[in-house]
Amino acid sequence: MKKIIVSMLCALFCIGGLYAEKIRFTVTGSEGRYNQVKLVNKTKASNFDCLAYFLDKDGEKYIAREPLGAFHLGEMSSKDTCTSINLIDKGTHIGIVVPDEVGPVSYVVSYKDYPLFDIIEVSLYSEESPLGKEF
Repeated sequence: MKKIIVSMLCALFCIGGLYAEKIRFTVTGSEGRYNQVKLVNKTKASNFDCLAYFLDKDGEKYIAREPLGAFHLGEMSSKDTCTSINLIDKGTHIGIVVPDEVGPVSYVVSYKDYPLFDIIEVSLYSEESPLGKEF
């Protein structure tokens, strides 16, 4: 029984080690509530999965509260997006985990307001891109 528990914990740590890049932001758009999170791949990587979580702030740390969704992104193109439909309040903390195979990324969060729904759009960029970085 101990061996099973130890092996499960080791597997969990190994899986967590595969996802290196973590993106964290607070929803600050003009609307009070958003309906979707849309992830857009503008990196050189293709065919990878990102995981998104609702986060709780505990002092200086952020703790994953519940999953928001999994995003599968293919090659970079105008159609390379993936959405997760959820009701997300303004002020909510969101975390996105990008796999290590993608490499370092920067990101830009934008808010799209449409007549019947509002979207949080997160665009991922390769490290070489100046977008999403401090000047």
